[in-house]
Amino acid sequence: MRKIGFHGGSSICELGPASDVVLFFDCLRTYAEQAYPEQDWGLLTDRLYRRYLRLDELEAASALMEQVRQLFAGLPVSAIDWDSSILGNVEKTWLDSNQPTLADVFGKYFVDFARCVESARLNYESFRTYPGYSYEPVRVVISDLPGFARDKNKPLAEYDALEGKPFWLQ
Repeated sequence: MRKIGFHGGSSICELGPASDVVLFFDCLRTYAEQAYPEQDWGLLTDRLYRRYLRLDELEAASALMEQVRQLFAGLPVSAIDWDSSILGNVEKTWLDSNQPTLADVFGKYFVDFARCVESARLNYESFRTYPGYSYEPVRVVISDLPGFARDKNKPLAEYDALEGKPFWLQ
């Protein structure tokens, strides 16, 4: 089964199967956009979900992700209509539906996102003057080695031109 994770700088953090990551972004769209419709969530729902975060987007995306974490902390796990066919089956989900809130269910996502943002910033600050170095963006990737190797070498222009499903869902 293909595993999905966050990548940024020299860090890759495995989150779980694609269905778990899709559920996280579905909850983000449903609850964050509903609670704060005046806010532009595109940095997370498009840039991070489908493409990558540019260096100048990291601060704003981190602030949005913290806002999502705080919102999820106030939502009980019952806010998700858990499909009984995936509960308790580690092969299908890495999420624990016995947690009290959505922030607890997706806690790893918030920690790993912050880790990849920090890694992207540190690498940029450390290596930007090196010949040939380019910023290593924060993005959602296939974290299994063959898929990651393919996506890591994909030019950012391909991400910029992407329409439809993100590469990690193809």
